[in-house]
Amino acid sequence: NASLLPDVITRASTDVPDQLYNLEIRQYDVNGNHLTGNDYGTVNIGTSLDVTLQASDDCQLVLVARGNGPAVAALGTKTLEQVQSMIVNSSVINAIDPSAAGSMNAMPYVLHLKHVKVAVVNGKAIIQSPDGSYDMRLMLKRLATRLTVTWDYSVTDYKLKQLLIQSVPLNYTIVDKPETDGTYPSIVSQFTTLEIPVADANAAHGSYSCWVPANVRGESAAATTETQRTKANAPVGSTFFNFVAVNTTDGKKKLDYRVYIGSGPSTDFNMYRNKDYSYTVNFAHVGIPTGDNRVTYIDPIPASENNDNLVPTANCFMVEPGGSFCFDPFAFQQNGTEITNSQMTGWYGTASTGIKSVKLLWQTRENGDVGDPVMGIANSDDDHTNIVDIKRIDNNDISGNPANDKGQCRIYCRVAANTTGGNGVIAAYDGPNGTGNIVWSWHVWVTDYKPDTRGGEQVLEPVNKRKLLFSLNNASVLPMMDRNLGAMAGYVDEAPTSFVEMSKTNGFHYQWGRKDPFPSNYTTKNISKIDNKNSTTPPEGMLNRYGADGIKYVVNGGQSGTISLQTSCRQPLVFYASGGQGPAWTSVSNSSFAGWDGSVKPVWDPCPAGWRVASRTDLSAVYQDGGGFPNKNMKNFDTRVADSGYLLYFQQLSGGHASYFRFTGYGRYMDTFELIGTLCSIWTRTKGDDTAYRGYAGWFNTGTTYGVMNKHQSDAHPLRCVQEKAD
Repeated sequence: NASLLPDVITRASTDVPDQLYNLEIRQYDVNGNHLTGNDYGTVNIGTSLDVTLQASDDCQLVLVARGNGPAVAALGTKTLEQVQSMIVNSSVINAIDPSAAGSMNAMPYVLHLKHVKVAVVNGKAIIQSPDGSYDMRLMLKRLATRLTVTWDYSVTDYKLKQLLIQSVPLNYTIVDKPETDGTYPSIVSQFTTLEIPVADANAAHGSYSCWVPANVRGESAAATTETQRTKANAPVGSTFFNFVAVNTTDGKKKLDYRVYIGSGPSTDFNMYRNKDYSYTVNFAHVGIPTGDNRVTYIDPIPASENNDNLVPTANCFMVEPGGSFCFDPFAFQQNGTEITNSQMTGWYGTASTGIKSVKLLWQTRENGDVGDPVMGIANSDDDHTNIVDIKRIDNNDISGNPANDKGQCRIYCRVAANTTGGNGVIAAYDGPNGTGNIVWSWHVWVTDYKPDTRGGEQVLEPVNKRKLLFSLNNASVLPMMDRNLGAMAGYVDEAPTSFVEMSKTNGFHYQWGRKDPFPSNYTTKNISKIDNKNSTTPPEGMLNRYGADGIKYVVNGGQSGTISLQTSCRQPLVFYASGGQGPAWTSVSNSSFAGWDGSVKPVWDPCPAGWRVASRTDLSAVYQDGGGFPNKNMKNFDTRVADSGYLLYFQQLSGGHASYFRFTGYGRYMDTFELIGTLCSIWTRTKGDDTAYRGYAGWFNTGTTYGVMNKHQSDAHPLRCVQEKAD
């Protein structure tokens, strides 16, 4: 039973500052351009204040008392859009203890008035009400929302182990920027998960309170009762309390409870600023409450159990949500034939090394930072067997008798069923329990996209089978995927209309010739350079990756220098670049390293079985040496900036079908990601030289033509996969 008690309230008389600290008032026109304003310093509450305004029949006002702490910087003469993009120091707000004397003085208070009439009366500019009266009372609103939850857990054979607050916006905003449907912040914004301490001794009873940013997600007509406030019915990104209880005799068995936050009836999933939400949650049931969809019973089985779906081995596996598969890690499918991965057997083909264990290395969530982790939540930090497992064919213990050759073992993988898809990476180790060196790692692309690896024809319907013939300038081309490798969506003849859908087309980025995927952008902003890509906390603008618990942030590793091919396989999380900037990532000479190139698919190719990285010839429709294609080959030339990508004709100039290529930007140096919203790029497998790889096509959104640009081997760009053969 989850109750919002009492009704949502907007303030408490004791939870207020004693003065308005650092009060700033700014006036904007209807388009958000700054008109005038001042910083009035500290103002006593209840006193009158003369301010400077311009006469206007329709303008906007922003009043912000920034507080006596460093939470909010001065607005100055920024435009309203720039104010909406300002980052607030969340740690200052989150540390405020309202019970401590004077602590609320650090809390910012804000008021945004969208349509204001300012009239000049007796030489003074005065705010008028719609009826023309002058006695206007303005009440500023507390920037933060306060969540309080109190629980009582009384369930036989289970104990409360974990409390999470999921889908919490990471940053506060001074002025909200609603989407067209009135929701905010954007789902493409940064979100986080709060881990609430639950002591085993007192887990059955407890209470917790914290400050969080507003998260207004709208309403759901399907949530007609409290028991229908479920993931299936909640708007994407809605904030919820997540209680996890474990069985007292078998810690792998769990009960997962969700309580979504709302401001009123069961259909409401809005969490506003300046409000207090106080929940009481009581748990009391016998057995598994199968009739309550807010509760999920988890009884995981090893990924190897009931899993005989043996698939060809590649560096990427495509699997549907809830799907399972197994493969031979020392094999590799090349042009329809299984071969031995001689790189692995050459490095680890001795009795003392080989593969002794497997683990989940990283995974994404369904929609950036919100939604469930797509690979699943591991049994524990040390036990990932419900997601990835390994067995010797002869049933011997693999940790004591490692596999070191083709045909000796199988790696098994099963992904979460309750997601819409995403990506992850599993890894094999030469030590037990995920210790020692990574032997090899494999990308798992969780998607319902299943294009056929056979047949030379173009397929447009159904969408999840779609593959395209880029026949312009190349009549003999084989079918190509309609999306970047790792992308959750591809678009033909139309561009996505929201940043969520645009972000789903990004896919992953790859250093040339390397098999390991690196994250792309995930943002509503055009960002010229992210220079803190390697931060230990999530950098703004990047897609985040998470650990086996679905919570821990996996850092974007970056290191200056070049490495051997074996070291690159041991360090799939690290972006290498000579001198920190490139041009190379590997110490192997260009003449000795074929990378993705060659007459047959090499073991470094990152595409799924039956596919390989497209060549320059395969991409002749959108690729031209020494120059550019004219804008008549762009279906959306006039709207390309708003579309954040190009729709490029691939059958004939200015006609036929067009494929969407997103302005993803690219991973440039070991510690930067650049040109988000400005540069569209695509790697090909065609080999270049050490300093200027021409296996690359790049187009800026500002140009009237597009064509080939020179980039380094160490740069990371998206890519597309083409069929290896027609049948």
